[in-house]
Amino acid sequence: MDIYGFNLEHGQQTGGFIWIYNTDEASAVNKVIAGWNVEPESYNDSQTHFSTWFIEGSNVCPDMRCPGFESVFSSEIVPGMVISPVSTTSGKKQYITVRVSKDQNSGDWQIYYGFNGDAKLAGYYPRSLFTSLSDKPVTILFGGYALRKDQKPSPPMGSGNAPFKNAASFRSIKFFDAGGNAHPIDFRLGFISNCYTISVIENDGFFYGGPGNIC
Repeated sequence: MDIYGFNLEHGQQTGGFIWIYNTDEASAVNKVIAGWNVEPESYNDSQTHFSTWFIEGSNVCPDMRCPGFESVFSSEIVPGMVISPVSTTSGKKQYITVRVSKDQNSGDWQIYYGFNGDAKLAGYYPRSLFTSLSDKPVTILFGGYALRKDQKPSPPMGSGNAPFKNAASFRSIKFFDAGGNAHPIDFRLGFISNCYTISVIENDGFFYGGPGNIC
């Protein structure tokens, strides 16, 4: 996914993520989330960060700010670190490769990350953190998001441009089955578009985003 930077205020957020979640009414909502975001309220800056979250019921744990994520020694990045440089609409696109997968032996949820290259294992969320996500079917979402609080203006999403010219993109999207085999996603999926714009999936990718102050 392309990464971008914006000068946001407290109460504004923007970024791009993969969400994997399961809602089991007998237990609790479980989610694993990984991608990039700009969120001054959490980081006390307006830089672009690599971010990953887990949610188990009411327990919400972002990055390394609470126990949960286990880093591996070989990783060059930990959740919450700044990503630099970022893309510009008039220059080179910088991108991150993110993979979220469950280890079939341990049941841990692994987070892979790469900057302008292949993704390498950054760490994992132990199976013991989850209830329904450990052995239930999951739903997968991916794309951009933008949030605002109170009377703050809506922030840009993606590059700040709507598809297609100079818009942000997800590319080389793949689904990995239980055996670890990759399957390119080259067909149309259902999508949610609220205020911002998203294209259909073609050639294993799509464009998304738009300017701020639109809703």
